[in-house]
Amino acid sequence: MLCHVPSLWHPFKWMFASLLLLLLAKLSCSTHPVYLWRDAASNEQLTCQRCPPGTFVKHHCTREQPTRCEPCPDLHYTQYWNYLEKCRYCNVICGERQVEVQQCNSTHNRVCQCQEGYYSETEFCVRHSKCPPGFGVEKLGTPFENTQCSACPHGFFSSSTSSTKPCQPHQDCEQQGKVVNVEGNQYHDTLCTSCGQERSNGTQGPAPGDEDCEQAMIDFVAYQNIPIKKLKRLQQILEHPSRKQAPRTRAAMQEKFRAFLTHLREGHPVTQELLVALRTAKLHSIEEQVRRRFLLR
Repeated sequence: MLCHVPSLWHPFKWMFASLLLLLLAKLSCSTHPVYLWRDAASNEQLTCQRCPPGTFVKHHCTREQPTRCEPCPDLHYTQYWNYLEKCRYCNVICGERQVEVQQCNSTHNRVCQCQEGYYSETEFCVRHSKCPPGFGVEKLGTPFENTQCSACPHGFFSSSTSSTKPCQPHQDCEQQGKVVNVEGNQYHDTLCTSCGQERSNGTQGPAPGDEDCEQAMIDFVAYQNIPIKKLKRLQQILEHPSRKQAPRTRAAMQEKFRAFLTHLREGHPVTQELLVALRTAKLHSIEEQVRRRFLLR
C-alpha cells in the first residue's frame, strides 16, 4: 500500500521555500546592513541600521530616531559596516627593515611590509637568499616570499652569487667565427678562441707572443678536471713562497686560479712557467695536451 504522506508534505515544503525566498529578497533589498538592538527604556528589540566604514555608532536607534553615526577621530578607523560604539585605534607600527605601504586613515589600519631585498618570515624581515654559482634565480623574492633558486639546466650557467640573476645561456662560438676552447657547464660560460684556427700562412697554433692563444691556454688549464688538492698545489707552485687560503669548491678554485694566471701573464708570458708547474705537480697528461694543442707549429 502506498504512503500518501509525501503528497501532504508538498504544500508545506513549497510554502516554507517561498517564505525563505521572501526573507532573502527583503534582506538583499535592504539599503544598509542592520543589527538587532534592545532599547533600554522600552525593553523593545529594534532593528537598527549599521554605520558605514570610517564612522561609529554615537547613539543607537530608538523607535523615534535612526542610528546616529559619527566619523572616526584621528588615528582611529572602522573598516566595515559596524555597530561599534568607538572606532579602533591604528595600532600597527612599522618595525625594523619595514616600510609603510598604507597610511592609517578612517577606514584602514596602517599597513607595513618588508623593505626591498627582504621578506617576512615568522614576524621578522629576513634578507632574500642568494643563489650560489651553478644556480640561477627562478623567481625573484618579494616582501612575502624568499628567492627561489634552481640548478642551471644544460646549456646555461651562473658563475656568481646573486639574489636577482637567472641562469645565462652559453655563448655560441661558431656564431662569432671562433672555436670552442672550453665547454661550458652550469658554473661557467663556454670559452671561445680564435687560437688554433688556420692562419693565413697555412700553419696552425699560436704565433709568438699571441695574447689570445696564451689566454686560451690559461683558460684550458684552469677548467680541466683537476683534483682540487692538485689545483691548489699548482697555484702554490706558481705563487712560489706565497701560501694564500684557497676556496673549498672546485668551481670557486677554478675561477680563482684562472684569475690568478690572467693577472700573472700581465707584463710577461707565462707559457713556460705554466708548463713547468704542470710537470712539477705531476699533471703530465694536461701538460701534453697543452703542448699538442697550443704549442705545435
